[in-house]
This record gives sequence, structure tokens and C-alpha cells, in this order.
Amino acid sequence: MLSSLIFFYQKRKPTTIANGAGLIIKKEWLVSNKNPITSKNDVRPADQTFLTFPEWYLVFSPEEQANYFQKQTATSFPFMSHTRQIWESYHIVNDQIKGNFPPNKGYHFMIWVIGTSASIEYSIKALYETIIGRITDTYTPKTVEDHFNAKFTEDYVTFIKDRPWYEFDFKTRLKNLWTENSFTGDNFFRKMERKYILTSELLVKWGYGKLIGLGTKQVYEEALPTTAVVLADNTIVNLPRYDKFNEAITKLSKQGKSFKEIAGNHSAILLTVLMPTKKQMNFENAQTVFTQPISSDTINQRVALAIPVRQLNILLAQLDKEKIHIEHIFDF
Repeated sequence: MLSSLIFFYQKRKPTTIANGAGLIIKKEWLVSNKNPITSKNDVRPADQTFLTFPEWYLVFSPEEQANYFQKQTATSFPFMSHTRQIWESYHIVNDQIKGNFPPNKGYHFMIWVIGTSASIEYSIKALYETIIGRITDTYTPKTVEDHFNAKFTEDYVTFIKDRPWYEFDFKTRLKNLWTENSFTGDNFFRKMERKYILTSELLVKWGYGKLIGLGTKQVYEEALPTTAVVLADNTIVNLPRYDKFNEAITKLSKQGKSFKEIAGNHSAILLTVLMPTKKQMNFENAQTVFTQPISSDTINQRVALAIPVRQLNILLAQLDKEKIHIEHIFDF
């Protein structure tokens, strides 16, 4: 198995391209706010805008899969490219924060846990699909099991945009796999093979999710559901956190608001946008940190940008004007 994994890695080029070597962002953008207006309970470490990228990549990745599975089977999905992008992006964002902010060992540990788990999952899937899945592959989804996988992945993505992955109800999905999908029909061998791999995945994630959930409660405090934002006039507003933060802060920007602090920080904030690979653009006052070609959709790419909190509204206005899709704003 080790030799197979080495083979997969050797066959793929790096798919996260840093916009330079080492520290890319201006050092003056990487300064902790020593006297925040934001209340202490609402302040989060400044480096977490960068460290949350690998965590959120594990939302972007299944979302890419969900889109892909609408037209293609999981057998042809580029899982190993995603494995590489997890660690390549982590290496790049870590280069931006090391030595500039106090150590954040707990968050780094969490990234290593979830990154390693995802890498193992994707490596096993890539190996399985190459050796076994391709034998039964129908290329486009033709069995109810392949359609089940597409719907399950889509629902999973919707859930984890605002809730921890381990709270997802894998048990019910496993039951549905066996009670709502017939054993007969066309492509019988594909049906049985997909039932096997989906059952294995759901069982493992159900059990592993229970363990991770218990461990998380022991090690980490429950995360606040809101992000405190200080506006230019010192008004403090509490915006919804995670995926809903994007829409909320963009709405404020469209109303002409600008920002002094986000989660107690005025240093650089990270955001990602999705745009055509061939599109060239100069982002106002922002620094491009890296780009990631979308592995299953080569005409599009992810671009990671950094900009000081107090200039974020300028960038948001430009993105709105240019009709560029904001994938996520990493609210520390």
C-alpha cells in the first residue's frame, strides 16, 4: 500500500502555487492588536484567519466533490490532488504567521488531526477507486447508489458550513442506503460495489465522528456562534459566524460601512475567491497569497487574498463590481 501511495504522489504536480517564497504578506500587516475595542470574550487570535484555511478546505473539498458527483462518478475524482492541497496550503499559510504571532499549538494540533484524517481517507479512496472502482465504473451516475452518494455529499456540505462535521447524522444515511435503494436493476455489480464502499465510509465516519466529538468537548471550549465586528464609528455589531459571515459582512460593506476590528483584530484577514484561471486581475490594496486550480474543474481557480481589516471594505467593493465570487472570508 505504501508503494501505491508513493506512486500517486509522484504522478501529481503541486497544485497550490504560492505567490513567492516564505513570507509573502507585508510584515506590518501581521501585528496583534494589543488594545482592542472588542470585549475580551469576543477576541480571537490574529493568526487564526490563516490557520482556518486548511480547516475550511475540508469544506471546499467535499463541496467540489458534490458538484462533480452530479455529472461524474466518484471513481474518477482527483482525491490525491486534494490531499496535496491540504498540506501545501497549510505550509504556505504557516509561513505567513510563524514568528509574527504567539504560538497557537492547539490550532496547529487540530489541523494535523483533521488533515491527517482527510489524507488517509482520500488516499484510501484514490487507491480503491483506481483498483476496484474502475472495474465497475459507469463514468456518469447511472445507479441509485451513485445518485445517493451525490445527494449525501451535497447534504453533508450544507451541514458542515455551519456545524462541526462529526455532528452529521451518518447513522440515518447508512440506514437510508440500505432501506431506500433497491438491490435489483441495471449495472448490478456497480450497485453492489457502491453499497459496499458507501457502507464502509458511513460506518467509519459514524464511529470516528463519535470519538472526535467526545475528544473535542474535552480539549476545546464550545465556539461562539458570532463574530464581533467594530465599525469605523466604533459601533460593535455581532455577525453570524462561519459561512453566514460572508453574506453578513458583505451586506455591511454594500451599505458603505468600513471596519476597525474583526474578532478584536485589525491585522491582515484572509479571504478566498473563485474566478476563471485565465482571468487576470489586480486586487486593490490586497496581497495574493496563493492560487489553487480547481482539480476537477480546470477552467476555474481559487485565489487566496490577504488585506488589513481596515481596508477590507475596499476589496469587497471591487469584488462586487467585478462580479467575482467570494468563496469565504476567514473571520479568525
